[in-house]
Amino acid sequence: MTNSNGHDDSQITKFPTPKEREVMEAAHLVRHRSTPPEEPILNLPPMIKALCLINAAIFILTNFFPDLVTETYIYNMAFVPARYFSSEPLGFAGILSPLTHMFIHAGWLHLGMNISMLMAFGTGLEQAIGARRLLLFYLVTGLCGALLHTLVYPDMEAPMIGASGAISGLFGGIMMLMYEEGMMGQGYKKLLPFTAVWIGVSIFFGVFGLPGTDHPVAWTTHIGGFIAGLLLYKPISRLKIQH
Repeated sequence: MTNSNGHDDSQITKFPTPKEREVMEAAHLVRHRSTPPEEPILNLPPMIKALCLINAAIFILTNFFPDLVTETYIYNMAFVPARYFSSEPLGFAGILSPLTHMFIHAGWLHLGMNISMLMAFGTGLEQAIGARRLLLFYLVTGLCGALLHTLVYPDMEAPMIGASGAISGLFGGIMMLMYEEGMMGQGYKKLLPFTAVWIGVSIFFGVFGLPGTDHPVAWTTHIGGFIAGLLLYKPISRLKIQH
């Protein structure tokens, strides 16, 4: 379009007025604030993140620093049922190993599977019951797994390691959480198929072993931790623990 002076207005650069600039800046600010921040790929709650890091750090220490952490030291940290039926005094190994065995793993596959399930089952559970209750739940169900293992194999001298009992407890806890939120229907009978499958799978891997590893699977620990998770979710989730 040509104006009365013979100039083509389409070729002239027009700058916004001060009022127009204020409107544009306000609109940009609104768009910036309304855009949610990008969530990290692994948005883990604090206690689950801490447990994953602790397990990974102990695995690195026990596998790559043999001069610092000897095989004897690892054996003392492992859980051995026969210790509790021997005439020998328990010592620190017998007292602490029901807890310390949960943080030792036999290889990368063992560690990776347990950390993956820890993140999968523990994240929702910690968000529901809080970090301190989650830690208590994790440790107690792991102890219950070791207890059932001892009752079934009281004379076993082979060391047991790994967080499988505690992980199984988390699975039992997340099932109870889903049940309480109405995601599994009405009546505790709805839990029976899942319970049967978990016990069946645990026994299967206990008999035939885990693919990719020569280490036996302590099926009793899986079942003990899982049943403890089902039974202890409600009382632990309702504990009054100061934050």
